[in-house]
Amino acid sequence: MSVQILILSSLYDFSTDLVCQALERKGASYLRLNKESFSDYRLTLDFNEIVLEVEIAGNRYLVTQNVRSIYYRQPVFLRNTPGEAISVKDQLSRSQWMGFLRSLMVFDRACWINRPDATYSAETKAYQLKIAKDIGFQIPETIVGNDVKQFKKIGVTAVIKSLDTVLLMDGEDCLFTYSTVSNVHSISDQEVKEAPLTVQEYIYPKIDIRVTVIGDAIYAVRITSDGRGIEDDWRTTNREKLEYTDIRLPDYIEDMCRLLVYKLGLEFGAIDLILRENEYVFIEINPTGEWGWLVDDHRRIDHEIANFLMGSSDAA
Repeated sequence: MSVQILILSSLYDFSTDLVCQALERKGASYLRLNKESFSDYRLTLDFNEIVLEVEIAGNRYLVTQNVRSIYYRQPVFLRNTPGEAISVKDQLSRSQWMGFLRSLMVFDRACWINRPDATYSAETKAYQLKIAKDIGFQIPETIVGNDVKQFKKIGVTAVIKSLDTVLLMDGEDCLFTYSTVSNVHSISDQEVKEAPLTVQEYIYPKIDIRVTVIGDAIYAVRITSDGRGIEDDWRTTNREKLEYTDIRLPDYIEDMCRLLVYKLGLEFGAIDLILRENEYVFIEINPTGEWGWLVDDHRRIDHEIANFLMGSSDAA
């Protein structure tokens, strides 16, 4: 069977589940490959014909240059660190499957959400900040490095972030980092010399805004708790206490959001903005950002993505 829509994801990705359900409701056919099941598939990528042959439980699927779209949802393996050391065999398997996924860029006629090369570059926070500033966004004062003395340029209070997603295991505990508001004078050289940090200007009071861009479509949501802005990283707030309110951004901000996604070579981006007084400040963009928690009867991001994959503009 010839595949028109290819989905590369995880068994446990709720957002992908929503997209697949939307595709099924719309009568679209697709092939979903989950990274946890790669060893159960038989996959052959023929570079002479530019054809990916997939055999699953005796069924044969062909992905050709006529494939309409590819949803590249969960591209990174080694961040999913298990509760015990990864064996050499597993490290080899993961690294080679990662290489296999990157090889699928040969399907360069397809509409991707998002291409692996664009995803990789767009995940680099320093690069996205530079592009955002170039197109006119206000950005926080930002320093990256491991020299504590330089952190004081930002001010006494600053937001401390990792440069990349941190997911570590300590025994049976899973450690994940969020943005932290800190007094820079309390940070010691000993604490940071082994790994660089991102240190940003602390902005408060503020209102957090999540902007989800799919092609030309934009969904903007104000995130509050008890009607007020959240002082720290809103992701650390109890989900039941968060309020999501649809808002209309000024036209020039919407245009810059679309332009940012375009400049980064993406079709999808989850953008975090901060509103301070009447000024919108760009914080970051995530090319594989989560959005499933935003879906409701009026905010059908799942349908928007499904329509994009189908080549349709109807978001009903």
